[in-house]
Amino acid sequence: MSINYNLDLEPTEYAEKVDNSTISSRHHMSTNSMLYKYASSGKMPLFLKNFIDLPEYIEGETSHLVRENEVNRLDWLSWQYYNTPELWWVIMAVNNIINPFDIQPDTVLRIIPISYVEYNLLRYNI
Repeated sequence: MSINYNLDLEPTEYAEKVDNSTISSRHHMSTNSMLYKYASSGKMPLFLKNFIDLPEYIEGETSHLVRENEVNRLDWLSWQYYNTPELWWVIMAVNNIINPFDIQPDTVLRIIPISYVEYNLLRYNI
């Protein structure tokens, strides 16, 4: 059984969705991601399309109970579970988190294994 997550990001003050133009690349990166413009860092692709049919359970996944000192630190949790702070957005997408600053202590987060992230979420569908 698959869970269908809401992939429509709500409008925020820090990012807005940018439509692909008719002259944009048909490279696998642009066809598998949605482009967002951030005031502070420019445009960034987000690969939320790969999360549409995420299974309800993935072998090797774990749960994480957010502690007081981990609030607003998805980068630290990413480092703890994936050995890189750069996969914080995976934790957000898997847990259907829109704003990382809304996470409260004692929130239970689903952490999927790095092998699933590498082979199913970060690879491109051509």
